[in-house]
Amino acid sequence: MTKYSKTLKIKVVQDYLTSSLGYELIARKYGIKSNSLVVSWVQRYKAFGPKGLDVLSPKKIFDGSFKMNVLKWMKTNKASYPKTALHFNISNVGTIWQWQHIWETEGADALYRSKGRQTIMSADKQSKKRQQTELERLREENELLQIENEYPKKIKSLSPGRRKQQAQVIQELRLKHKLVKILKIVGMAKSTYEYIISHEPNGSSDQSVKQTIQIIKKNHPAYGYRRVTGELHRMNILVNHKKVLVLMRELQLLSTAFNKRTRKYNSYRGNVGTVAKNLINRRFFTDRPYQKLVTDVTEVRWGTKTIDERAYFTYIYDLFSGEILSHQVSKYPTVEFTTTVLNRAVKKISKNLKYRTTVHSDQGFQYQHQDWTHILKEHRIFQSMSRKATCLDNAAMESFFHIMKAEAFYQKETDTYETLVSQISVWIDDYNFSRIKTKLGCKSPIEYRIFTTQKAT
Repeated sequence: MTKYSKTLKIKVVQDYLTSSLGYELIARKYGIKSNSLVVSWVQRYKAFGPKGLDVLSPKKIFDGSFKMNVLKWMKTNKASYPKTALHFNISNVGTIWQWQHIWETEGADALYRSKGRQTIMSADKQSKKRQQTELERLREENELLQIENEYPKKIKSLSPGRRKQQAQVIQELRLKHKLVKILKIVGMAKSTYEYIISHEPNGSSDQSVKQTIQIIKKNHPAYGYRRVTGELHRMNILVNHKKVLVLMRELQLLSTAFNKRTRKYNSYRGNVGTVAKNLINRRFFTDRPYQKLVTDVTEVRWGTKTIDERAYFTYIYDLFSGEILSHQVSKYPTVEFTTTVLNRAVKKISKNLKYRTTVHSDQGFQYQHQDWTHILKEHRIFQSMSRKATCLDNAAMESFFHIMKAEAFYQKETDTYETLVSQISVWIDDYNFSRIKTKLGCKSPIEYRIFTTQKAT
């Protein structure tokens, strides 16, 4: 097993705490085989400080009373092995598993047994040991019969399908007998028993989480279970996303905002101006703000959604944080409609950037027009365009349009053009400042940009 020095551990932990990198990327950066090690180091550092990262001696011996205290605490608090190891500052999680296994298979006395080489026994001692072994076998058979006779009705009256009730009976029997013997009589696998116990619902805590979920959904009706999980984590309510999915299904709060597809607008009119090269080339990732911007135009409708009840929406989107730099709604998709948005976005871009900005779009007539290209050249901005009839070259925009149309009008009446404009503006503000994204570490776009730029300075 690879050993890591305390100096390296501290360096890894400090890098994780001060950078925006996750556990997996930190592990790759330092050549650590498993990101679970990084998780463990960070948790131990937070709990015990630098002392928690000491390289512990492998010869450290725990006495039987300490082992029993650890196992009792884990059972009382329904804690996992890693959480228990962290609480008692035990470096190897597998050690606790071994104690648990010994306790369940051999009893509590085995935990007090000292390690070491056994002495060679004389013939008399060997004879006594055989007698003792036979006596233990008889005692075990007697205990099995006692278990069978003690609760015959409770066990046999339960059908094989009613596993939860069987697990409850087993818990009662565990007060007097060893688990492995009880399971042998009941005919239940240990893995089945542990699964039932670990998934036993905690009514009071579930109720508290449900109430919080209802509040989150009231403020963000279009949120799915992953973003609800993110909001819970921001409130220091650490619940697994699968658990949140189950609770939201029970509450009938699963989002249906993304079940519909709307008509796609096409602004292509052929080669009517400048067609730029595809500089982005589907490389949508960037590690700095305002380096890669994308834009597009889509159609939105209100009222009964007839041809006379349609408008057009466009905006400039920063691929770094997903922030909307500017947007516009109009009844006509003119060139001025798109250049207005571009001019607003350019004003937000710092003139002190050490790199040039690239704006990517499709080959719509607005983006081939000289007014559009003139603004880009004036501000030394590169122009990039998708290939003809290749929507995936601007996939980031297509994805955003779907999100906007699903969430901005979700569970809302849009009767007039003015209502439509208002709903989009309100949603854009919420998207930039409040709506969290899981890939940004459960932060909103503007919150993420401020967080990363402050770290860089």
